[in-house]
Amino acid sequence: MNNKRLLDVKNGYNFRELGGYLTKDGRTIKWNKLIRSGELSELSKADQEYLTDYGVKYDVDLRSDLERKNAADKNLAKTSFIPNPIFNTGHDKTDEEYAKQYSINPNLGTKNMILSYQSMVTEESAKKAFRKLFDTLLKNDQDNSSVLFHCAQGKDRTGLSAAFILFALGVSENNIRQDYLISKEQMKPYVQLKINEYSKYGMNDILKNNLSNLYSVDEKYFDAAMNTIKKEYGNVVNFLHEFIGLSDREITKLRDIYLTN
Repeated sequence: MNNKRLLDVKNGYNFRELGGYLTKDGRTIKWNKLIRSGELSELSKADQEYLTDYGVKYDVDLRSDLERKNAADKNLAKTSFIPNPIFNTGHDKTDEEYAKQYSINPNLGTKNMILSYQSMVTEESAKKAFRKLFDTLLKNDQDNSSVLFHCAQGKDRTGLSAAFILFALGVSENNIRQDYLISKEQMKPYVQLKINEYSKYGMNDILKNNLSNLYSVDEKYFDAAMNTIKKEYGNVVNFLHEFIGLSDREITKLRDIYLTN
């Protein structure tokens, strides 16, 4: 199987490898070990077989209980499913209610995304979920075995999860930022899908702009999390230790599992 950043999953969004990134000490993240993605609810049989053949051993679902109930992941053979909600509230309004909410204030989408990113680095539920994700990563020490972690679109909860994993492995912040921003291009078809879906409730420029901001990524969102981390903890390394609870020994073990010379 050829190594590439974007995976050949047809019925899903934003399926990507974290292999191949260089670390600051000159090592490289192994391929076929870390996958970030959107939800697995629409996978075809071929997609399921592809991910099974890829070696997915753990499916860590970062969505809320309600999101999982409404769009359950398709099962993958030989894979342990791990429900692990970063937040277990929200996502409880109808599409029509969301359309109305986001048709009035053109800045509401961006404002709510920034608040969400700040919450992901301060809320107790997020703290527990990131710790559980890293516990799973620490178990994944066999060859030809991948951890797949995802939320709904694979861009926000998944985006920060990927960022913290990459920070722990020693990747530079600039490269982490660039990986995060890949979602902007990857989500363009999904943004248009949501605009088409919401049009039946009445579309205006404010709603269209808010949908674009809600269903894409932006450096402002990433910076909202990073600035909060630096304000509260001084730097990301302290955040990994104090918020997520990673020890130096665990970070060394992660690097032994996921990096190659």
